[in-house]
Amino acid sequence: MPVVRFVIVAFPKSHVRINTNIVRYGVPLTIVFPICFTFYLIPALGVCKQRAAPYPFGAIWIYYINSAFGLRNSFFHLYNLIFWMTVSVIANLLLFYQVRRARSKLIRAQTSGASKKAHTSITITTLAMIAFYVTNGSFLLMYIFYYGTTSYFSYAEIMRPFGNDLQTCVVTWVFYLTHPAFQQRTTSSDLIFSTSSSFRRRAENSVF
Repeated sequence: MPVVRFVIVAFPKSHVRINTNIVRYGVPLTIVFPICFTFYLIPALGVCKQRAAPYPFGAIWIYYINSAFGLRNSFFHLYNLIFWMTVSVIANLLLFYQVRRARSKLIRAQTSGASKKAHTSITITTLAMIAFYVTNGSFLLMYIFYYGTTSYFSYAEIMRPFGNDLQTCVVTWVFYLTHPAFQQRTTSSDLIFSTSSSFRRRAENSVF
Protein backbone atom coordinates (compact mmCIF):
# COMPACT_ATOMS: atom_id res chain seq x y z
CA MET A 1 0.00 0.00 0.00
CA PRO A 2 2.65 2.64 0.84
CA VAL A 3 4.63 1.68 -2.28
CA VAL A 4 1.55 2.24 -4.46
CA ARG A 5 0.97 5.63 -2.81
CA PHE A 6 4.60 6.61 -3.31
CA VAL A 7 4.46 5.69 -7.01
CA ILE A 8 1.35 7.86 -7.45
CA VAL A 9 3.04 10.89 -5.87
CA ALA A 10 6.51 10.40 -7.38
CA PHE A 11 5.34 9.51 -10.90
CA PRO A 12 2.02 11.32 -11.47
CA LYS A 13 2.11 10.89 -15.25
CA SER A 14 3.04 7.22 -15.43
CA HIS A 15 1.78 5.83 -12.12
CA VAL A 16 -1.01 3.84 -13.79
CA ARG A 17 1.45 1.88 -15.93
CA ILE A 18 3.90 1.36 -13.04
CA ASN A 19 1.24 0.23 -10.54
CA THR A 20 -0.31 -2.03 -13.17
CA ASN A 21 3.03 -3.78 -13.61
CA ILE A 22 3.48 -4.01 -9.83
CA VAL A 23 0.12 -5.75 -9.48
CA ARG A 24 0.66 -7.89 -12.58
CA TYR A 25 3.97 -9.31 -11.36
CA GLY A 26 3.35 -8.98 -7.63
CA VAL A 27 0.23 -11.14 -7.42
CA PRO A 28 1.91 -14.25 -8.95
CA LEU A 29 4.82 -13.72 -6.56
CA THR A 30 2.44 -14.04 -3.62
CA ILE A 31 1.86 -17.63 -4.74
CA VAL A 32 5.56 -18.46 -5.09
CA PHE A 33 6.74 -16.46 -2.07
CA PRO A 34 5.39 -18.82 0.64
CA ILE A 35 7.29 -21.73 -0.92
CA CYS A 36 10.55 -20.05 0.14
CA PHE A 37 9.45 -20.45 3.77
CA THR A 38 8.11 -24.00 3.57
CA PHE A 39 10.29 -25.96 1.12
CA TYR A 40 12.46 -27.34 3.91
CA LEU A 41 9.37 -28.80 5.61
CA ILE A 42 8.65 -31.19 2.72
CA PRO A 43 10.99 -33.95 4.02
CA ALA A 44 10.28 -33.08 7.68
CA LEU A 45 8.38 -35.36 10.02
CA GLY A 46 5.74 -34.05 12.40
CA VAL A 47 6.08 -35.32 15.96
CA CYS A 48 4.25 -34.89 19.25
CA LYS A 49 6.57 -33.59 21.97
CA GLN A 50 6.07 -33.14 25.69
CA ARG A 51 6.35 -29.67 27.11
CA ALA A 52 8.97 -28.92 29.73
CA ALA A 53 8.76 -26.45 32.61
CA PRO A 54 7.18 -23.97 33.17
CA TYR A 55 4.35 -25.85 31.42
CA PRO A 56 2.45 -28.38 33.58
CA PHE A 57 2.99 -32.10 33.29
CA GLY A 58 1.16 -33.61 30.34
CA ALA A 59 1.33 -30.50 28.15
CA ILE A 60 2.25 -31.45 24.58
CA TRP A 61 2.83 -29.69 21.30
CA ILE A 62 3.33 -30.67 17.68
CA TYR A 63 6.71 -29.92 16.14
CA TYR A 64 8.81 -31.21 13.24
CA ILE A 65 12.16 -32.97 12.92
CA ASN A 66 14.54 -33.85 10.09
CA SER A 67 13.84 -30.71 8.05
CA ALA A 68 15.94 -30.03 4.97
CA PHE A 69 19.38 -28.65 5.88
CA GLY A 70 18.23 -28.41 9.51
CA LEU A 71 16.38 -25.15 8.83
CA ARG A 72 13.85 -23.60 11.21
CA ASN A 73 10.93 -21.50 10.06
CA SER A 74 11.20 -19.03 12.95
CA PHE A 75 14.30 -17.36 11.47
CA PHE A 76 12.72 -17.16 8.01
CA HIS A 77 9.62 -15.49 9.45
CA LEU A 78 11.75 -13.06 11.44
CA TYR A 79 13.77 -12.01 8.38
CA ASN A 80 10.55 -11.70 6.39
CA LEU A 81 9.02 -9.40 9.02
CA ILE A 82 12.14 -7.24 9.19
CA PHE A 83 12.30 -6.95 5.39
CA TRP A 84 8.68 -5.93 4.85
CA MET A 85 8.61 -3.60 7.85
CA THR A 86 11.76 -1.87 6.54
CA VAL A 87 10.24 -1.53 3.06
CA SER A 88 7.03 -0.11 4.54
CA VAL A 89 8.85 2.45 6.71
CA ILE A 90 11.17 3.57 3.88
CA ALA A 91 8.25 3.90 1.44
CA ASN A 92 6.30 6.01 3.94
CA LEU A 93 9.27 8.27 4.67
CA LEU A 94 9.83 8.83 0.95
CA LEU A 95 6.12 9.44 0.49
CA PHE A 96 5.95 12.07 3.25
CA TYR A 97 9.01 13.78 1.77
CA GLN A 98 7.43 13.90 -1.68
CA VAL A 99 4.14 15.18 -0.26
CA ARG A 100 5.88 18.00 1.63
CA ARG A 101 7.68 19.04 -1.54
CA ALA A 102 4.52 18.95 -3.61
CA ARG A 103 2.31 20.65 -1.03
CA SER A 104 3.70 24.11 -1.76
CA LYS A 105 3.04 23.65 -5.48
CA LEU A 106 -0.57 22.56 -5.14
CA ILE A 107 -3.57 24.85 -4.89
CA ARG A 108 -5.26 24.30 -1.56
CA ALA A 109 -8.71 24.28 -3.15
CA GLN A 110 -7.75 21.34 -5.34
CA THR A 111 -7.37 19.05 -2.32
CA SER A 112 -10.83 17.75 -1.49
CA GLY A 113 -11.99 16.54 1.88
CA ALA A 114 -12.43 13.00 0.58
CA SER A 115 -8.85 12.96 -0.66
CA LYS A 116 -7.55 14.06 2.74
CA LYS A 117 -9.64 11.39 4.46
CA ALA A 118 -8.32 8.76 2.06
CA HIS A 119 -4.70 9.74 2.75
CA THR A 120 -5.36 9.74 6.49
CA SER A 121 -7.03 6.33 6.28
CA ILE A 122 -4.15 4.73 4.41
CA THR A 123 -1.65 6.33 6.81
CA ILE A 124 -3.48 4.91 9.84
CA THR A 125 -3.69 1.52 8.13
CA THR A 126 0.05 1.58 7.41
CA LEU A 127 0.83 2.45 11.05
CA ALA A 128 -1.37 -0.44 12.16
CA MET A 129 0.54 -2.78 9.85
CA ILE A 130 3.88 -1.58 11.26
CA ALA A 131 2.60 -2.06 14.82
CA PHE A 132 1.69 -5.66 14.08
CA TYR A 133 5.06 -6.21 12.38
CA VAL A 134 6.76 -5.12 15.59
CA THR A 135 4.44 -7.25 17.74
CA ASN A 136 4.96 -10.40 15.69
CA GLY A 137 8.70 -9.76 15.60
CA SER A 138 8.75 -9.47 19.40
CA PHE A 139 6.95 -12.79 19.77
CA LEU A 140 9.39 -14.42 17.36
CA LEU A 141 12.40 -13.09 19.25
CA MET A 142 10.98 -14.36 22.53
CA TYR A 143 10.46 -17.76 20.95
CA ILE A 144 14.00 -17.87 19.54
CA PHE A 145 15.71 -16.73 22.75
CA TYR A 146 13.59 -18.60 25.28
CA TYR A 147 12.73 -21.80 23.39
CA GLY A 148 13.48 -24.85 25.54
CA THR A 149 14.14 -22.81 28.69
CA THR A 150 12.24 -22.62 31.97
CA SER A 151 11.52 -18.91 31.52
CA TYR A 152 7.93 -17.75 31.56
CA PHE A 153 8.66 -15.79 28.38
CA SER A 154 8.23 -19.10 26.57
CA TYR A 155 4.49 -18.64 27.07
CA ALA A 156 4.63 -15.73 24.60
CA GLU A 157 4.65 -18.12 21.65
CA ILE A 158 1.07 -19.08 22.55
CA MET A 159 -0.08 -15.57 21.62
CA ARG A 160 1.70 -15.49 18.26
CA PRO A 161 -1.06 -17.23 16.23
CA PHE A 162 -3.63 -14.85 17.70
CA GLY A 163 -1.39 -11.94 16.74
CA ASN A 164 -1.28 -13.17 13.16
CA ASP A 165 -5.08 -13.43 13.06
CA LEU A 166 -5.43 -9.96 14.56
CA GLN A 167 -3.10 -8.55 11.92
CA THR A 168 -5.32 -9.94 9.17
CA CYS A 169 -8.57 -8.81 10.78
CA VAL A 170 -7.70 -5.51 12.47
CA VAL A 171 -5.76 -3.98 9.56
CA THR A 172 -8.62 -4.81 7.20
CA TRP A 173 -11.19 -3.36 9.58
CA VAL A 174 -9.15 -0.20 10.14
CA PHE A 175 -8.98 0.37 6.39
CA TYR A 176 -12.69 -0.39 5.97
CA LEU A 177 -13.86 1.86 8.81
CA THR A 178 -11.66 4.86 7.98
CA HIS A 179 -11.52 5.00 4.18
CA PRO A 180 -14.20 7.25 2.61
CA ALA A 181 -14.80 4.78 -0.23
CA PHE A 182 -16.55 2.44 2.23
CA GLN A 183 -18.52 5.10 4.09
CA GLN A 184 -22.21 5.63 3.41
CA ARG A 185 -22.97 8.51 1.11
CA THR A 186 -25.06 11.38 2.43
CA THR A 187 -27.42 11.31 -0.56
CA SER A 188 -30.15 9.49 1.36
CA SER A 189 -33.92 9.75 1.15
CA ASP A 190 -33.96 12.15 4.11
CA LEU A 191 -31.62 14.51 2.30
CA ILE A 192 -33.75 14.36 -0.84
CA PHE A 193 -36.90 15.00 1.21
CA SER A 194 -35.37 17.97 3.02
CA THR A 195 -34.12 19.41 -0.27
CA SER A 196 -37.53 19.11 -1.93
CA SER A 197 -39.18 20.67 1.13
CA SER A 198 -36.83 23.65 1.01
CA PHE A 199 -37.57 24.17 -2.69
CA ARG A 200 -41.30 23.99 -1.94
CA ARG A 201 -41.03 26.63 0.79
CA ARG A 202 -39.06 28.89 -1.51
CA ALA A 203 -41.72 28.55 -4.19
CA GLU A 204 -44.50 29.38 -1.73
CA ASN A 205 -42.63 32.43 -0.44
CA SER A 206 -42.05 33.67 -3.97
CA VAL A 207 -45.79 33.41 -4.71
CA PHE A 208 -46.76 35.44 -1.65
